[in-house]
Amino acid sequence: MLRGAMRLLDERTPDGSRHFARLPKIAPWEVVRDHVLLLRGAKIINDINRGAAATWLDFAYREHRFVIHCHESELRLYVHDPQCSDVVLFQVGSHLERLAEKSRQS
Repeated sequence: MLRGAMRLLDERTPDGSRHFARLPKIAPWEVVRDHVLLLRGAKIINDINRGAAATWLDFAYREHRFVIHCHESELRLYVHDPQCSDVVLFQVGSHLERLAEKSRQS
């Protein structure tokens, strides 16, 4: 069963990827990156952290490729394959949403 307040988006980018979630950025980038690695089987492909100008995390999870882009005060989540199951998208999004909840409680 899908739980949580996160709402999946279906916004297509010019390259065909799906922008599927926006979450508040509430933790330092390194904490976000390390939290992604807590997803069982997730593997970091590329981590670009150039401060406010460009912060991207490219990772693989369940045979899909994902990107997290830090834009201003939010995290934007993308999946390369727009046909990726909503269940997998929800797993990724809600995993990051839990980090936001944990940070708010601290």
